[in-house]
Amino acid sequence: MSLRKGHHEGLISLETHELIQQRIKGGARAPARKDINADFPLRGFVCCDDCNTPLTACWSTSKSGKKHPYYLCHAKGCPSYRKSIRRDVLEGEFDELMQSLKPSEGMFAMASKMFKDAWGQRAGQMEADKRLIRTERNQIEKKIEGLLDRVVEADSPTLITAYEKRIEKMEREKLILDEKLHNKGKPMHTFEQMFEHALQFLSNPWKLWKSGNLIAQRTVLRLAFAEQITYARNKGLRTPKTTLPFKVLEGFSCQKNNGGDEVRH
Repeated sequence: MSLRKGHHEGLISLETHELIQQRIKGGARAPARKDINADFPLRGFVCCDDCNTPLTACWSTSKSGKKHPYYLCHAKGCPSYRKSIRRDVLEGEFDELMQSLKPSEGMFAMASKMFKDAWGQRAGQMEADKRLIRTERNQIEKKIEGLLDRVVEADSPTLITAYEKRIEKMEREKLILDEKLHNKGKPMHTFEQMFEHALQFLSNPWKLWKSGNLIAQRTVLRLAFAEQITYARNKGLRTPKTTLPFKVLEGFSCQKNNGGDEVRH
């Protein structure tokens, strides 16, 4: 049976199915690290400033038998090789960094309004997107009709098979475009429903970090920072590169500061 549009709503879209198939064909992915635990949430994320190798971590037992937590670089040849960094020192500085990401109430309200305006503009762009999709779909439809004419005229079984494979591929592309057209209507959810949790995170990422939940903490690292952070033993954490939402908030704050309306601390 050839691929065709179903009468019932699927568990996933055809476009998502195609992406999954591409990822499967692309080969295996690296497994998640097993040595990351709640004792050392920054393990593997903070790098050594001397060699840019991700720091490892361990519990060290003193002569009295008491255990102490440390981060350290494990790269041989590095000037900081096996030189310990107390966990409370490194994570204390990181706590301060996370707290500094919290925007002021006024700045967050301004950013939220701009995000809502952008959401509204995106909704207005949907009709233009639908016109482009219709145009692309019509072009594929014409190509399919042309190939069908060639199939009728062809005498070679090999050539007919090749035409049929191209037609099948185009039919899949057409179904994906039909799916996109169907989904280009009004949003299924409101702005608040879609972005409530994201806005809560942007308003105070430190609160989620201090939850102590390892999964939440690793999520914070991915959402707040564009790349890993480096740590110098004698100087502390280097200035990190934050992700776009925090760059936007920081840009607003700097503009207000330059205008003299608000002072950023």
